[in-house]
Amino acid sequence: MAGDPPNDLVDRAYQVGASAVATPAEADPGAAVDRRAAILALGVIQIVLAALIGLMAAAMLVGYAVGSRSLVKTLAAGLVCLAPVVNLLVTGLGSVRIARWARRATLISSGLWLTLTLFAVAFLLGQGLLGREETAMVAWIVVPVLLVALALPIVLLAVYTRPSVRATFERRAG
Repeated sequence: MAGDPPNDLVDRAYQVGASAVATPAEADPGAAVDRRAAILALGVIQIVLAALIGLMAAAMLVGYAVGSRSLVKTLAAGLVCLAPVVNLLVTGLGSVRIARWARRATLISSGLWLTLTLFAVAFLLGQGLLGREETAMVAWIVVPVLLVALALPIVLLAVYTRPSVRATFERRAG
């Protein structure tokens, strides 16, 4: 009440002290952890995959150009193969540099890759292409490629959505 003497318990409740203010590490547990090594490793993996896909695409285009007489079909196949190579190369280099835009670009492209790969798997299963005996040889090639195509975006999405990875990109860019 108005005439009561000050109480120590009430005074402590209204005082701001060290125990009432959270340290930055307590406010955001991921802020203190540096994930540069994981980001660098995933960036290098993206660059290596871009190189491998680029070599595979070049060999496929040469074979396609020799077997096909249509320049339009060859160029269309080249553009289809060029898109993932450029995407992996750009996001991989951005991740190695820990550029602020690289995290967002990697998340967007990984979501797109995952969606397209799931549609491709559904299409192949719907057409029965993976279950026929005559396509067993194709399945030996397609299934591992699809597993990598599913695993990479899942890993990238899992890692790049972590608060500690986001904080590492923001600290580096800031």
